[in-house]
Amino acid sequence: MDMNPPVVFKFRSKAERKIFRAFKTLTAEKTTVYHSLNLPRHEKKQYAEADFVVVSPHGILVLEVKGGRISVDKGIWYTTNEDDEKNQLNESPLVQAESARDALQRLLEDKLSVPLLKKLMFGFAVMFPDVKIGEVGVELTREQVFDVIDWDRKNLGRWVQGLYQFWMERTRKSSPISEEELATVNKSLRNEFDRDISLLSRVGDAWSELITLTEQQFRAVDFILANRRVVIEGGAGTGKTLVARKAARTLDAMGYSVLFICRSPVLASMLANELKESNVRVVNFLQLKELIARGSAPEFDALVVDEAQDILESESFDILDGVINGGIQSGRWYFFMDPNKQSSLYAHTSAEVYELIRECAFVVPLTLNCRNTQQIALHTLMYTGGSIGDCPVVAGGLPVLWKGMDYDSREKLATLLDQQLVKWIDEESVLPGQITLISFVPYENSVVQLLNKRWKRRITVINENYGEVWQDTQLTFATVREFKGLENRYVFLIDLEHAPERENVINEFYVAMTRANTVLCMPLPLDRKPWFESLKNRNATAVREFLTSS
Repeated sequence: MDMNPPVVFKFRSKAERKIFRAFKTLTAEKTTVYHSLNLPRHEKKQYAEADFVVVSPHGILVLEVKGGRISVDKGIWYTTNEDDEKNQLNESPLVQAESARDALQRLLEDKLSVPLLKKLMFGFAVMFPDVKIGEVGVELTREQVFDVIDWDRKNLGRWVQGLYQFWMERTRKSSPISEEELATVNKSLRNEFDRDISLLSRVGDAWSELITLTEQQFRAVDFILANRRVVIEGGAGTGKTLVARKAARTLDAMGYSVLFICRSPVLASMLANELKESNVRVVNFLQLKELIARGSAPEFDALVVDEAQDILESESFDILDGVINGGIQSGRWYFFMDPNKQSSLYAHTSAEVYELIRECAFVVPLTLNCRNTQQIALHTLMYTGGSIGDCPVVAGGLPVLWKGMDYDSREKLATLLDQQLVKWIDEESVLPGQITLISFVPYENSVVQLLNKRWKRRITVINENYGEVWQDTQLTFATVREFKGLENRYVFLIDLEHAPERENVINEFYVAMTRANTVLCMPLPLDRKPWFESLKNRNATAVREFLTSS
């Protein structure tokens, strides 16, 4: 049995999730089950959809699913959810299923030949996997109802067979259609389905899941602040910056004077803007050194350091020790850092300093990735060897775009970039502000200089002077270092031919790839393919372990 789509990113109800998973376990040749098929030609509604549509040589079944408690009072149907909220249905589930069946039949009238339509059986039924229907009313026949007894007995396969038999007898269409005719029906439905499930929908659902995961990360804040000194470790995408910001805001509300430090000037600018309603002092590390040099850096009650691996070497450690009441040994501080060796772009973390801060602090791991899909995590691991945590969002992002996108000249790369922007913005209606071009060279040296005027005039360069507010109508451009600590839904990595073949450039790859929330595009220069292949070979064991554990 084939499922279309094979993976669903977001279900409208737990009942739909149960039925989807049950269908996936069935074995039935030449049968396809469509989930949430859009029906634009519904007689009563501008928009409607069928919960499940089963297509086999015996015909088409339209199934309406209702979860929770079901009740009927004076002919009016109600559902009651787990929060005991009762909702009246505009029409009975059977009428919904029947009208969806009729809409689907009208949809196929323009796509299938008349002889095939006459042979094709159309049926409908309702599914109540959470309740026992018992004695069904005049409106419902037993064959048309799947209830919790069927669910508990794992009776879905037999029930579908019985439903087909019921409708073949009622419609007097018992002859199966041919394989060629079945392929024609499926092609018609897939075209309709694929057109409606857009990139925006897939990315949007993944984004919703990522937001939910981010909220889960905030639960770590209470434990963190219950202790005076904490090292919070997590790979890229595990929510360190978000939790650090939440912690700083909470400390401020508790009455502490708070200094928030990071290395990136762009990130510091954005965080200062986000925390402007508080009394938290946000500075980048170079600004802090300048304040100390001028003798104008006061001591603070609490210190929050984001991307601490960029700062933890001996000189920087001494500076941090001097800006907090009680110093590193006795003060209140929270260091957020990435334990991956690929994480730092600024300085090598001193092993001595690293051990020193761990000795006088609790160490809290953040392992749940709330930024990236599994596809992006796998691609990052494949080329850098860096693990970015458990990524529950499996299917929201598309596969990383890189195969078949090799280029042998800047002109070819410019063409690939132009084509992808046209696809995202013109064909898929992605907002330009959701797209960031990350380069390994500054703007003036980048391939974006070869783009046509349409795109060039819509590019805003992210740097320490700009980054607080992004406009939906503008594409953003940044170097890897300038975009460290930031993220966007769609990321296109460019100018990889300028990345030198040396070990420390892996740091930049690690940072660049993990900036993408859901969609990553990474064309590779042909003359560098052997080097990239060597990176993949080096990390092959880690990739296999990741795939086994996912």
